Amino acid sequence: MAKIISVCSEKGGAGKTTATLNIARGLAKKGKKVLVIDLDQQGNASRALGYIKDGKYTISEVIYNLSAGMETDYADTVRHSESGVDYVPSSPMLTGITTFMANDSDSNYVLKRAVQNDVYAQYDYILFDCRTLLDLLVSNAMNASDYIVIPVECGVFSFDGLEKMLNKVTSINNSTNKNLRVLGILLNKFNRTNVSSSIVDSVREEYEKLTFDTVIPFCPAQSETAVLNQKCCVDDKNSSMGIAFTRVSEEILNRIEE
Repeated sequence: MAKIISVCSEKGGAGKTTATLNIARGLAKKGKKVLVIDLDQQGNASRALGYIKDGKYTISEVIYNLSAGMETDYADTVRHSESGVDYVPSSPMLTGITTFMANDSDSNYVLKRAVQNDVYAQYDYILFDCRTLLDLLVSNAMNASDYIVIPVECGVFSFDGLEKMLNKVTSINNSTNKNLRVLGILLNKFNRTNVSSSIVDSVREEYEKLTFDTVIPFCPAQSETAVLNQKCCVDDKNSSMGIAFTRVSEEILNRIEE
């Protein structure tokens, strides 16, 4: 049965999609079979993995069919990227998908039912790249997940989004998924300024046990190069971001599998 991780941030610009893709690739390089499910209507993760519209179902149709009681060929929803990470792409239909989900008699667990099908369950890891809006769709992802990774940008106001995400996890624990736990707070976009250093120190002081040891450096040129080449930073042995995300992937395996 797959271990399921939601990568969530209430604040935009925290780097959740970059984190999702690089963690997924890092796990794949460790021999794990990984599936990324893109839950952001912007579809950045899908494009980065090479998605081109092909007429097949996206995650939007999966959710719609489940909510409507219709059948889905799950094998036909999975695409294969050159990086070795499989994915289910997003579509603009996700913008209003919660309207359909709300009509489901079991609306809190639509995605949980989806990932329990045999096609998705065969993976070692499933990663949800969640959108920033903490709505029914993101709650569904968290209800379907075993773990959550929270990227935090090492900048001003970062604590606001972190506190909201931790409160959301507590709310989910107390209501719809008592087994969800924070796998780690990921300190991201560290740029060696006094502000960044202060944020790192403050987060570690407040949430020492939850915070990953590895800090991800802010290297926009490395991110842009990776996107243009449709590859992940972890595939570049000279990338400081890639080295850092490889270490985070190792931390994740240690926290889950040891």
